[in-house]
Order: sequence, then C-alpha cells, then structure tokens
Amino acid sequence: MSITTTLAYAFHTLFAGAWTGAIVFTTWRLLPLARDGDLSTAVLSSVASGLAIFSRTSALVLPATGLWMVWTQYGDLSGLTVPPRGHAVLTMVVLWFAMTGLTEVGTARIREAVDAGKVRTAGREADTFLKAAGGIGVVLLLLGGYLSGPPL
Repeated sequence: MSITTTLAYAFHTLFAGAWTGAIVFTTWRLLPLARDGDLSTAVLSSVASGLAIFSRTSALVLPATGLWMVWTQYGDLSGLTVPPRGHAVLTMVVLWFAMTGLTEVGTARIREAVDAGKVRTAGREADTFLKAAGGIGVVLLLLGGYLSGPPL
C-alpha cells in the first residue's frame, strides 16, 4: 500500500471517528445541559459553531479520501455495483449525505435559538436532528469496519 493510500485511510478514519464523536458528545452531554438552562448562550454558540466547522471540514476530507480509497480498491466506479461491498460503499455515501444534512440543520437550529437568547429552546430543537446524525455516524463507523476487513 502506498503512503498516499495509507494517509487517505488514516485521515478518513480519524475524521469519521472524530466527527461522529463530536456529534454524539454534543447530543448526549451538552444538549441536555442546554435544555436544563445550565449553559450560557456563549458556550452553546461556540459549540454549534465548532461542530458546524468540523462538519464542513469533514464534508471536504471524507469525500476526497473516500474517492481515493474507492479508486485504489476498485479501480473504477463499476466495482460499486457489485454486492455486498460495493453496495455497502454506496450506502455509506447516502448515509454520509444524511448525516451532513442533519448536522447542518441541528447546528442551524442551535444558532437561531441562541441568537434569540433561548438556550433551552436550542437544546430542544437541535436534539432530534443531532441524535439522528449521531446514530447514522455510528452506523457509518460500523460499515467502515466491515469494509476494512477482508472480503467475505
């Protein structure tokens, strides 16, 4: 395996894990504090902006590294039509779009409520979107683990 391919796998895995972890941490630890009114608007705004930046960075890194991995693994895109691994990759792409969209909506809901000075509302309105994004992120990591193993 070339150094470029190794780096692509490393960055892809690190960004996917860190992005999912950031969403899960925000959803299960910070949003309950916001719903209880225990976070300031400044803290919640900072969390939302950091999560949005991380999500957008991942939206650049993951497709670039993912395409590299597909190209080196399959040679061309026709390998993506071959089950089960090709279908798993295509499923990951669809789920990645869903996770990105849910994260964007969730952070936008936080920012809108925080701009109105409503911390509790921010915690409630972003909750469902970020929980769904975190769940999808876990599924994506499981699919990535499946794909990292030897073909069945």
